[in-house]
Amino acid sequence: MGLKPKIAIYDFTDCEGCEVQIVSLREKLLDLEKRLDIVDWRLGQEKKESGPFFATIIEGTPITQDEINTLRNLREKSKYIIALGACASLGGIPGIMNKENRAKWCEKIYGKEYKPRGIDALPLQAYVKVDFFIHGCPVDQKELEKVFSDLLSGKKLSYHPYSVCFECKMAGNECRLINNRPCLGPITQGGCGAVCISGGSPCYGCFGNREGANIEGLKKVLEKITTKDEIKRYFSMFLNKN
Repeated sequence: MGLKPKIAIYDFTDCEGCEVQIVSLREKLLDLEKRLDIVDWRLGQEKKESGPFFATIIEGTPITQDEINTLRNLREKSKYIIALGACASLGGIPGIMNKENRAKWCEKIYGKEYKPRGIDALPLQAYVKVDFFIHGCPVDQKELEKVFSDLLSGKKLSYHPYSVCFECKMAGNECRLINNRPCLGPITQGGCGAVCISGGSPCYGCFGNREGANIEGLKKVLEKITTKDEIKRYFSMFLNKN
């Protein structure tokens, strides 16, 4: 049996919820580790190696120069860089507040003596080439399994060829837009199973925009059913850096 591919899992500024989804794979994760070697993962307390890596999976967005330097170093040592979750793929929740507003909050909470190091929260692809994005906040476990399986079998990593609207219809949900309730489902990449809408909440786009999505068309629809401030709020949740 040949050497198992080495996988590293890193995190920058994030909540670690997407990594917890990896941990939650449980027995499936143990089965995966028979076929791959997770050699560097702080949350999983795996031994630290310097690379090179077959793939590096990264959660979170880099908001300090040290994190940006680490990201660029990982790019040089990894065959594949995979963004894990909305913060890594889109800038996510950290991206809602820019560095100027963050500095004001830090001063208010910690005092004028505190000097924040953070810069604007941008997605990984603002600094390096990203080979694939595992979308979501948090990521979906089935999506994780598929990516791991495709990596190990040599398949080309691919996205679902539909938006959240398709999954919503498959789940038997009534269309929020038809009922004059805001939703970003028509422009959002599918793969979540329409879990938010099935639970009674709108889609805020944590899977990112689907390629070719008619964003301006959706905004015109939304303008007929809600205010411009509300539309801005919907788009600022996850799509603020797009």
